[in-house]
Amino acid sequence: MTNRDKNWLDVIKAGGSSGQKAFQELSVFYGPKLYSQILKITKDPALSKDVLQEVFIKTWLHLPKFEGRSSLYSWLYRITHNETLSILRNEKRRAHLSLSQEVIEIIPGHSSLDGRSADEILSLLNAAVESLPHKQAAVFELKYFQQYTFKEIEKITGTSQGALKASYHIAKGKITSFLHLKLNHSLRETSKL
Repeated sequence: MTNRDKNWLDVIKAGGSSGQKAFQELSVFYGPKLYSQILKITKDPALSKDVLQEVFIKTWLHLPKFEGRSSLYSWLYRITHNETLSILRNEKRRAHLSLSQEVIEIIPGHSSLDGRSADEILSLLNAAVESLPHKQAAVFELKYFQQYTFKEIEKITGTSQGALKASYHIAKGKITSFLHLKLNHSLRETSKL
């Protein structure tokens, strides 16, 4: 646990106005990262804000029970993940995209990538990640974007490294298929002009 997190926890557990201020600082610090995680699962900004609010309410209520066996972020991540899934189950808003369609393989340097900005490519990658089931998306997000090791992800999620590696491998395959499909579709549209 970082010194910053330990200081926040000590002040929060002591209570009073200083504790409330420390909790607010903690919320401002971790809020954007947690919101991004929630949004990747819900794909709904308004719902994501509601979930984040619930996450911080649960965090406030359960903070006295936090023993510091994991990092504060790992603990917050688990609360966020569980709360998001719980609310989604209640809302029944999960939508899946089928990626079983056969596509023509695109090799690096293919003409459909030429002329695309980094923002366009990142947007395609984010769309691909959003199409994944929540568990695969979470593993891919932590491994690829946040560059955690599988051992660190195991501590955050409580899932075995073998299962994480399998989820990551499957996610990479689905993302590749998604990108191939989108890039080939774009290439076909361009060739019609």
